[in-house]
Amino acid sequence: MKRLFLLLALTPILFSCNSNTQDTNIEVVNLIVLHTDWHLETGADGLSPYYSCTFDMPEIDDFVFRHGSVQVYYDMGNYQQVLPYVRQYNTLNVLWTQVIDFDYSVGSLSIYVTNSDFSIEIPPAMDFRVVMMY
Repeated sequence: MKRLFLLLALTPILFSCNSNTQDTNIEVVNLIVLHTDWHLETGADGLSPYYSCTFDMPEIDDFVFRHGSVQVYYDMGNYQQVLPYVRQYNTLNVLWTQVIDFDYSVGSLSIYVTNSDFSIEIPPAMDFRVVMMY
């Protein structure tokens, strides 16, 4: 009898539900950076060159910026790599690393390409996929 009473007393607690659940929105934007879209940048001292491309992104509003998540993928056709993309290369016994990363603010997103040897060779055209969750 005590077990039955305990089970009946706990039933409302075990089967209560929380009505504070919220839906998650996901928005995907595909971006293409053409070879001619890359802009050569340097540090404040004029050294440490890298390339950048900035996009207007009205999808990144104040709510997404403050409460959501933005992730960028380097889309290489048959596979995608989440940024930052970091690869080591050996070109004629010269070792170097390429880093592709990004940052964003309300209304814009920038993608950067930096080579560890600070080569100023313009990057090729690249495709990216931006995923916003909020």
